Amino acid sequence: MQPPSLRLVMIFACAAHAWFHVLVALFLTIVLVLEPAWQRPYDELIGLWTIGALLLGLGAPVAGWLSDRWGEARLMIVFFLGIGAATVLCGLADEPMMLAVALSLMGLFGAIYHPVGTAWVTKHTTTTGRSIAVLGICGSIGAAVASLIAAVLADLFGWRTAFILPGVLSIAAGAALAQAVASGRIVERKSDVLAMPEPSRRDVRRAFAVLAVTMSLTTVVYYAITTMLPKWLQQELGAILGDGLLGIGALVTAVYLLGATAQLVGGHLADRGAAKRVYVLSYGLKLGALLLALTVSGWPVVAAAVAIVFVFDLTAPVENVLIARFTSSRRRGLAYGLRNDIAIAAGPLGVQLVAWLFDDVTGFDPVLLVLAAMVLAILVAACLLPSDRAQAAPAQA
Repeated sequence: MQPPSLRLVMIFACAAHAWFHVLVALFLTIVLVLEPAWQRPYDELIGLWTIGALLLGLGAPVAGWLSDRWGEARLMIVFFLGIGAATVLCGLADEPMMLAVALSLMGLFGAIYHPVGTAWVTKHTTTTGRSIAVLGICGSIGAAVASLIAAVLADLFGWRTAFILPGVLSIAAGAALAQAVASGRIVERKSDVLAMPEPSRRDVRRAFAVLAVTMSLTTVVYYAITTMLPKWLQQELGAILGDGLLGIGALVTAVYLLGATAQLVGGHLADRGAAKRVYVLSYGLKLGALLLALTVSGWPVVAAAVAIVFVFDLTAPVENVLIARFTSSRRRGLAYGLRNDIAIAAGPLGVQLVAWLFDDVTGFDPVLLVLAAMVLAILVAACLLPSDRAQAAPAQA
């Protein structure tokens, strides 16, 4: 039986995950408008997000550590208010340096969500894999609609509104969460509802050594894919879709939505003790999808993009279940924060990889080749994970 407060926790955590991905992805589409508006090249403008992406990793362990001591709900209020204010500042920017500062603040406050929000949910649920899968799907929906939201708002009201309005909505969500905490409808838990068996120290060391490699490289690949996706589709289909961002935004949305349901499969299998097997298999599928992307052009690129997003989403809940399997609830926020910290160089590297390797002649082929090589290395490392067969049972009152 799920605890009574889980419903509200899931509502706010899912909303936070969706809105996190909306806000951090807005710039990746809006940059296509800023190119002609500010008369700056794509590779220069996309690099403005590099420091923000770096802070997403650097701030995560601190956020997780604070949540273990102060409470996850309070940190989530700070997340909503802070990232919302930073997004509004992006819309007020008059030149690249000011925009870079606002994007950096967005990354700093955005660092709160993943360690704190994930720990918040795992502490309240008895079906960890399924709950994390639902949480992940909400994030995928946010990533899916981000480009569409940016495109519609930018085309109808200008790029500034495309930043400011989503930022204001985030601030409103923070105020609503603060009210729910103050009224006692959401309370903090000190331990997990689901009692997890204690892993051996040897398995803990082995698991986190392997996950340090796989998560770091996966973050590089993921950031590179999300960074390049709007431009990749514009390059292949821009002549067909015509001017404006609406067509590209709709395609990006469709790609993310079609891939999102894979998380339910991954979460279900993880709850049944198959986390390691699914984790390893998913990287074999990722490698195939990236190699497929190198052989297609035009409309088939959309199918290749869907395949890539699908196998990435399959892995997301499984990875979080593996981390929960090998950590204590008292340090869960810190553990999820360290996951981000392990990959502090990964996010910016993914962004910069696109800036370094893309050009108008070779397009994104060099990027895809490098990403395929990284996935092959991840596949080899994932095979070394310890078994995840130990089963959990609900804690006694």
